[in-house]
Amino acid sequence: MSYKDNLPKTMDELKAMSFDERARLWAKYSPYPFKRQMRSLWYYIQCDRLNLRIEHKHLVQIRKYKDNPEKCLTSVLKNKYNFVPGTIFTRYFKGIKHTVLVNDDGSFSYDGDKYESLSAVATKIAGMRVSGTFFFGINKGCKHDT
Repeated sequence: MSYKDNLPKTMDELKAMSFDERARLWAKYSPYPFKRQMRSLWYYIQCDRLNLRIEHKHLVQIRKYKDNPEKCLTSVLKNKYNFVPGTIFTRYFKGIKHTVLVNDDGSFSYDGDKYESLSAVATKIAGMRVSGTFFFGINKGCKHDT
């Protein structure tokens, strides 16, 4: 019987374990002290069960947000270009003027259609995948007219 047979099979089983048992499990995977990192521990267990290695970039993220996992969610969901609703972007492409409006919900209106990202609009106009901020010439930190 291997040690993997003793690993919890569900997240509920992991939650039912005592703090000390979870801390001992955590010590197998991380040199850092256990501070209730349930998702990270569950990830380690699943990778171990499937004989997978955790990529270094994921370890860096786990360590970076181990004390405040909610900060990870806000940084992932944060839009680095917080466009003000009503902002209009204009670009001439192949001699045609294209105008995009930022909606109140953060989506973009172009040619009567609604798009979730500026890149989706740029892709529609250019006919190939292209960065919306690059296509419209937007640099982080610059001010845009509304």
